Amino acid sequence: MQSAFILQQLFISQPIPVSYIMPIRLVLFVLLVLSATSQLACQPTTFRQCPNPHKDPTKRLYNDIVTELIERRFYNMYLPKEQQEIFSKRYQVANSQAAMIADTAWRRTQSIRFQNKLFQDTANFRTFQLVTVPPKNARTPAGLPASFSELRASPDIAAMLTAFSSQQQQAVLDSINEVQAGMSAQEFTLCTARLQAATSEPNWRYWTGQDVQRITLSKVFFNEQRTQAILSFGWLCGPRCGFGEVLLVEQVAGRWRIKQAIQTWIS
Repeated sequence: MQSAFILQQLFISQPIPVSYIMPIRLVLFVLLVLSATSQLACQPTTFRQCPNPHKDPTKRLYNDIVTELIERRFYNMYLPKEQQEIFSKRYQVANSQAAMIADTAWRRTQSIRFQNKLFQDTANFRTFQLVTVPPKNARTPAGLPASFSELRASPDIAAMLTAFSSQQQQAVLDSINEVQAGMSAQEFTLCTARLQAATSEPNWRYWTGQDVQRITLSKVFFNEQRTQAILSFGWLCGPRCGFGEVLLVEQVAGRWRIKQAIQTWIS
């Protein structure tokens, strides 16, 4: 644009010969294209990867998976309010299923851009609470029954556990029904959010909209090679906000990633 301004100034004090008009227009067009291309080239194309300092395999898994949950599965609620509103306004316009599918590329581009902008910007971090001591009579993280035989109402979960370990389905279920307490909130290394130990259970009956996001993780059940694992989690963001899932995760290039997620409850 500065080059275009210079060209304009060169000819502002004298008439432009007709034979010069087309070449000048071509030059201006090329400058505009180069400017737009340069701006696109500066846009990030991938999520920035947060360092994971843990040597313990279980803690390393938890750190990677919690990062992925916060940044990619919790409805962008880790972002500052103004960035969340950009998504909300877009969703209000694209309110049909076809429009939402067509909007996937836009959502991914925006998600990556906002994640990169927030990376290590601790002043704008939102706080999540990690539950390691569940309240009495609380449901399991994913709200699953205690016995594998009772999973008939959840055939997808039963199939996942059977495919993972055909001889130890009950052991896997026992593991993902138990809340993990081996990794504290302070041990997590996050680059786009803050994690702290959960306080007492909120009284949702008198909830007035304050920012409360609570994550409960289950214990992890690894395969023999320790290349895949199953765990579950529950996430609450209000009296009628949150969900629980069972996750099949695997190692990809040295980091743990979610391979499959099956939702078990939603609020």
